[in-house]
Amino acid sequence: MPGAFYCGYMNPPAEREILVEGAWDTHVHAGPDVIPRKADVVDLLRSAETMEMGGLVLKNHHFPTAMLARLGERLGNSDVALVGTVVLNRSVGGLNPDAVVAADAMGASRVELPTTTAKHNMMDQGEPRTIELLSDSGLSRECRSVLDEAIDRGLIVGTGHVSETEVEAVVDYVCDRGGRVLITHPELHAARDGVGLTDSQQANLARDGVYFERCYVVTNDEMADHLLPDAPEAARQAFIGDSMWDRIVSGIEATGPEHNVISSDLGQSTNDMPTDGLSKFHARLSEAGFGRSELEQMVRDNPSELFG
Repeated sequence: MPGAFYCGYMNPPAEREILVEGAWDTHVHAGPDVIPRKADVVDLLRSAETMEMGGLVLKNHHFPTAMLARLGERLGNSDVALVGTVVLNRSVGGLNPDAVVAADAMGASRVELPTTTAKHNMMDQGEPRTIELLSDSGLSRECRSVLDEAIDRGLIVGTGHVSETEVEAVVDYVCDRGGRVLITHPELHAARDGVGLTDSQQANLARDGVYFERCYVVTNDEMADHLLPDAPEAARQAFIGDSMWDRIVSGIEATGPEHNVISSDLGQSTNDMPTDGLSKFHARLSEAGFGRSELEQMVRDNPSELFG
């Protein structure tokens, strides 16, 4: 696809700073991709190395990234770790246990539940929204099969763009089996109705093996442009001003730094370079009153434990 390999970034400005040496970005998009990205994986890796980061977790809605991670490590010749994922959208067969097995064999560490093709995707991403996790008796057999494969292989389960009810069911199932769950950008659930996963719901989900992935991209007002056409006004207002930022802060406070990891979820061609966004995120968390030890736990220690 023309433009899919475009990289609009080469040399990182010297004035930028990640506040914690060894910090990770647990959710980042890089090229090559089906759509244009801000940087290819090698340039992103070089940017992260300049900022003395510890690792990057590569996310792609359309194809597994373990091969991209391995190739990036070889070409980039860097000490920054690259981690692969597989997102269980229609492009890999949906809730396909074979995709999980193959991703694990290639060295992936994270299995993400459906995003762009989730039946209850809260965003309008131009794809058929068909994949549902629940049946009349709870999680569907297909969903349980991919979760079982992930848990048995020690892979982290990300919740993607599924509904709040599906998130709660997945957390219960995975934790009962001793697995680990990363609740992906919990604030974004507000895109459905303006409320989403409340602080109280998040606190109830915070248990051993559960982490909340706070993504800087949700603080961008332009996220409202991607809502579903029938989204209520309350959902649009959730992205105006500092509303999403306030949700991030209160969500961390409700669940505790020990249950949180920090990411950019950037890489879109029209947004900041991921390392720029992550740097801003760290600074804003510090300004919001989170102490040095709390920052270190969220941006370095927790992701290192999960992915390192």
